[in-house]
Amino acid sequence: MAAGPWNWLEVAKLACGLLTPLALALLGIYIHRITKRFEHAQWRSQKLIEKRLSVYDDLAHYFNDLLCYFTYVGGWKDLQPPDVVLMKRAVDKKLHLAAPLFSEAFYNAGSEFLGLCFETYTGWGRNALLRTGFERRMQAAGAAWKVEWSECFSAAPSAPALIQDSYKRVMEAFARDIGVHESFAIPPPSGIPTNIR
Repeated sequence: MAAGPWNWLEVAKLACGLLTPLALALLGIYIHRITKRFEHAQWRSQKLIEKRLSVYDDLAHYFNDLLCYFTYVGGWKDLQPPDVVLMKRAVDKKLHLAAPLFSEAFYNAGSEFLGLCFETYTGWGRNALLRTGFERRMQAAGAAWKVEWSECFSAAPSAPALIQDSYKRVMEAFARDIGVHESFAIPPPSGIPTNIR
């Protein structure tokens, strides 16, 4: 029996000859898509880190100023009570706006810190009250102290050590979310004045 011009072997060779480049082209397209997805995810991650660093630049100095004010260290005497209340508003706004970019742990740590520093919801249209004593502040300000500033303070102050611990949790959450130092730990403080009133 004579073989026709096309036998099964020839058809199989032709099919393999056509399917191999097609399979390689499809594999190349698939690899290209995976690479593009990876590049996009990497770009997105980089932009997120850049934005988180920008938020850090915006918020870190406020957190530090509040820590200094409520623990009587650093430049606490340079801050006036109404300015500290304005600082709380700025931190509140920035913290809420940044919430989608950070972990829940960061948001909770920031909210806890603010809760230790300020007594909120003290009456309709009233400002938050500072959870700290004012006697030493009044002494330090001397003649610059304004009588109305005494109304800025809460009757239930927070312990400075609690504020310090809360600040530490905020900074550690910042560091974890930014990814700069996975095992970042705030160095122990030099101490809190013991004669605070």
